[in-house]
Order: sequence, then structure tokens, then C-alpha cells
Amino acid sequence: MYYNMNDIDVRSSNNFLRKVFLYMILGIGISFGTGIYLLYFNQNLLYTLLNYFQILIIAELAMVFSISFMINKMSSGLARILFFAYSLVNGITLTTIGFIYAPQVVLYAFTVTLVIFVVTAIYGYTTQEDLSSYRRFFRIALISLIVLSIINIFMRVGMLEWVITVAGVVIFTGLIAYDVNRIKFLSYQLADGDNEVMEKIGIIGALSLYLDFINLFIYILRIFGRKK
Repeated sequence: MYYNMNDIDVRSSNNFLRKVFLYMILGIGISFGTGIYLLYFNQNLLYTLLNYFQILIIAELAMVFSISFMINKMSSGLARILFFAYSLVNGITLTTIGFIYAPQVVLYAFTVTLVIFVVTAIYGYTTQEDLSSYRRFFRIALISLIVLSIINIFMRVGMLEWVITVAGVVIFTGLIAYDVNRIKFLSYQLADGDNEVMEKIGIIGALSLYLDFINLFIYILRIFGRKK
């Protein structure tokens, strides 16, 4: 699918894209900022919160599903609050990484993830190809990754764990390009559209990119990580 740029309000499209990336960056900042604060400046609060770890996980899932499947029934303001609340709660649960991996390893994995994200996002944005044709492939790949991960929880096969980790890096790297490309073409369709609708779609787009980044970071950490 291709769009005639003369028929598109480029300014509105760019404003939409900037807002999506701004929300995504703020979400990442909240998560990692929360983790750093709790892990290095307020461990008493961290240990208290981790007593409710299962509740926090359930809350995370509830917020993600609410944004993803009930976006049409909520205001953009509520969707925005849920996204930032999810980023905060996810930051709390991600602090467990600090108990497993050395700080320099986490920093290294974050840097590598950031570089991959930027490069892949640029490709997804600049390519003229509509990557939506890969939607079925990524859906099958994600389902396969989840199934294999569940199986390996019980089997504990080292080689399978390595395959899952490498596959996770490849899949989420591809998803970054796919999602950025999808959001770009979506911005063309929504240019000069209803502001409330654009705000909601922007939050969903930011959530998709946020999840791509976090999952890629976790899989890269598994590859380069070094247990304490």
C-alpha cells in the first residue's frame, strides 16, 4: 500500500508520530527510573512492594488488556493514566533484574537495546514498503515463542532456552520495524482526524513500542547477562 504525500497533512502526521514516541520514551523513563530509585535509594520500599509481586503482575496484565481491548470505551485521559501507571508498576517488577544481573551488564544490555531500537525504528519509518504483510508471520512467531517458553519452564533444556532467547531477539527486533511502519501509515490515515481518536491510537502505539523495547531488552540481557 502506498500513499500520495500530496494528499496527506504531513504536519498532522508528524505531530502524531512525535506524540507516540514521546509517550513511549516517557514510559521507558518511568519504568527504569522507578527501578533505579527503588533498587539503589529505597530498598525498604522495594522489599515491601515485592511482597505483593503476584498482585503487581496481575495489575500489569489488567492494565495492558484494558488499554488494548477497551480503548473505545474509555477517554484518552484514562488511557494515558493507565499507560503511565503500567509503566510505573512494570518498573517495580523489573527491579528483580537487579538481583540477578550485575549493574554494568544491565547498562550494557540497555545500551545495545537502545541502539537496535533506534536503527530498526529508522528503517521502519524510512522504508516505503508497507510491512503489514508480515502481520501473520509475527503473530505466528509470537505464539510459537510463548508456547516454547511455557514448555521449557517444565523441561529446563539449556539448548532450547538459547534458541528461545535468540528467537526472541530476532522477533522483537522485527516487531519494532513492523510497529513503527504500521504507526507511520496509520498516521497518514488519521491525519486531520478526530483528536480524541488520534490520542487513543497514539497511546496504543506507544504501548506497542514500549512492549517491543522491554521484551527486546530482556532477551538481550539473557544473552549478554552475567549472573551475580
